[in-house]
Amino acid sequence: VELENGEKIYAPKVVSSAGIHKTYLDLIDKKTPIGEVLKNQANSLRPSIGHLCLYIGLKGNASDLQLPKANYWIYPHNDYDKALDDFCKDASADLPLTYISFPGAKDPHWRENHPNASTVEIITFAPWSWFEKWDDTKWKKRGEDYDAFKQFLSERLLEKLYEHCPLTKGQVDYFELSTPLSTKHFCSYKKGEVYGLDHTPQRFLSDWITPETPIKNLYLTGQDVMSVGIGTSAVSGILTAGAMTRKNSLKEFL
Repeated sequence: VELENGEKIYAPKVVSSAGIHKTYLDLIDKKTPIGEVLKNQANSLRPSIGHLCLYIGLKGNASDLQLPKANYWIYPHNDYDKALDDFCKDASADLPLTYISFPGAKDPHWRENHPNASTVEIITFAPWSWFEKWDDTKWKKRGEDYDAFKQFLSERLLEKLYEHCPLTKGQVDYFELSTPLSTKHFCSYKKGEVYGLDHTPQRFLSDWITPETPIKNLYLTGQDVMSVGIGTSAVSGILTAGAMTRKNSLKEFL
């Protein structure tokens, strides 16, 4: 593995959890004989959609604000595909999904450490196309129009919070929104995708997506090897370990 400063680290086996697009399109040596094949395979699959995440600090503890320890999954109606399509076409349309989490309420030690404060995270999807025009700008220096768009989206997410947790209205002490540009900046996903490869039938029919790659001693792990989510990402690590050791590692966990 060659680092940015030119330093080379040698190992008998290398595992990449950076995702298939990042690994095959950017990280492997361009002179690798199989490189062009891997590039074409990676380009045959599109990235997943991006997301917004609003990080909120509240005045008052979770009990007084009646914040639950559960997560909220809020949908506008049962036709989810239509809801997502409508929202991607018009940012003022109803949110296709609003996920609200209450980290401070779940932490058993939060109240003793922060007796008069609470935290909330709100997530929804957002297409890369909304933010592409700011792609060549720098973090925290993207311009007033970007900041105004973020404020508009933030207020839409706050409305959902007030709707389902009405005691939080007037208690917001701080909030900050991340966008697909934030995901690209911090995670190096080219289009700010939140879930790596898009979950299309083609992706799951691509039998070349396995922990073991055509490059000897290069292995893949993470959500692109299986599916999204903490559980499947963890299982991908077990599968990768099994491919490297030639053992059925899953047996040890069943």
